[in-house]
Order: sequence, then C-alpha cells, then structure tokens
Amino acid sequence: MQYPIGEKVIVRSVDSGVHYGTLCSIDGSTAHLQNSRRLWLWHTGGKGISLSEIAIFGIKHEKSKITETLPDLYVLGICEIIPTHGMAQATIEGAAVAEPE
Repeated sequence: MQYPIGEKVIVRSVDSGVHYGTLCSIDGSTAHLQNSRRLWLWHTGGKGISLSEIAIFGIKHEKSKITETLPDLYVLGICEIIPTHGMAQATIEGAAVAEPE
C-alpha cells in the first residue's frame, strides 16, 4: 500500500481522536504528522456529516473546535488516513484555536 507521504491528511485514531497535518511517515499503526491540529469537534463546511466530507469541504468555523498547531505529533492506533483537498486545508488551517468554555 502506498501512503500519501508529504500530503496533508486527516488521521483517525482509535484512542486519541482525529488529527490533521502533513503525513511524514507511518510505522505499523503509528503515523508521524507535522504541523498538526486536533479536530476536537467538527461540522462540515458543506454537505454531509463525516470526516470524508470534512476532507473535501472543510469545516464550519463557528461550530467546530480545533486545537493549536503542534510541530510534531506521533498518533498511535491509527485506523483511517484521509487525504484532504484545497478547501478543507484552508478552513482547518484558518480556524481559530478553540478556547475552553
């Protein structure tokens, strides 16, 4: 299987949730991401409800909670890698850092 190394992806983990960033490497079920953000809560910027639509349409800022960018992150227990597209990348990267309620 060929992974999209060097591309911006959404990674779903069994234990740590959903992350967005540049895929650097994969070792078994561990992904190394650079410039990653956790998607703590998300709503699509277009139609649909799943991460597949987030990868295409991006997020709706006012209804989503996205964390600060981390330079490096190793995500264990990955179960899904979804390549993202231009609109998705722009909306996730442009999201404000979520504040505690």
